[in-house]
Amino acid sequence: MRIIHGVGLAIAAAGLFAADYAVAAPISKAETARIVAEIKAVEARWNADIKAKDPVKFASYYTEETTMIDPFAAPLHSRAAIAAAMKDSFADPNFSLTFAADEVGVSADGSVAWSQGPCTETETDAATHAKTTILCNYVTVFRREPDGAWKAVEDIATPAPPPKG
Repeated sequence: MRIIHGVGLAIAAAGLFAADYAVAAPISKAETARIVAEIKAVEARWNADIKAKDPVKFASYYTEETTMIDPFAAPLHSRAAIAAAMKDSFADPNFSLTFAADEVGVSADGSVAWSQGPCTETETDAATHAKTTILCNYVTVFRREPDGAWKAVEDIATPAPPPKG
């Protein structure tokens, strides 16, 4: 459930969200590495939590004013809208979703981060009732919240091209 043209979108979005905060001094390479590890840990927990099929828990990874753009669906613009949509997805016994970042970036001041990589969604096709697997790519833009938690503020997926061969 996630990507467009990767880094360019993420950098543009990161710049927009960073504009909401006071400009801080650039962070160190060590701090950048720590944030990259935090984002990867958030995504690992998120993947584990998906298996519980709890729509509220799934939506808890997003800010209140988030946007999630998923292929073949209208954009969702709130945590509540995401929870409602995921309730329907999680009702499908074939539903699963996994994702893992190939790349994680961090803004110069450390207030915004983004991840991008491949994702796989499995679901029941509404027309054929067959189990279907969709390969996709994603970009998620994260913002550090006042409590220190990283939350997704923008999340977009697009179908991956068919495998070569």
